[in-house]
Amino acid sequence: MTRSLERYLGEVSRQLYLDRPTKERILQEIRSHLVESAADFHQRGYSPEESMALAIARFGEAGKVAKMMCQVYVESANQAVLAALLPVALTMAFKWVLLPFLGRLGSWQGNATPAITISLALLALLIPGLTMRRWRYGYAAWAFFSLIAIAQM
Repeated sequence: MTRSLERYLGEVSRQLYLDRPTKERILQEIRSHLVESAADFHQRGYSPEESMALAIARFGEAGKVAKMMCQVYVESANQAVLAALLPVALTMAFKWVLLPFLGRLGSWQGNATPAITISLALLALLIPGLTMRRWRYGYAAWAFFSLIAIAQM
């Protein structure tokens, strides 16, 4: 049982082109899933070797599993970079594009109503973003930095 599991994990590992800690975390997760699945098969009456073979077969071909894991983790990393960049980019655009535009419309600094209205409208647009699990921290950071930009004006 252990030999087939180690051979399978070795095949997956050779095809995972990720940093070492991420690769080890993925392999540990796969290992625990396969051991749990093999235990289920063993309770149904299969031998330990057959149980692991069935668990591995059910899990999928090593190359496809590795490709899928790489894709998931690379997309997650790209989204994390975008989520970190988005608040800064939007705040800079808000501060250097939108606020000067409002300033040209009139003396909005003396009359805070347009700035407050636009700020509330922008924050209302964020509500769907705050409910989306992946982007909520990016949107919250953007709202925070936007409020700081408004306060500095």
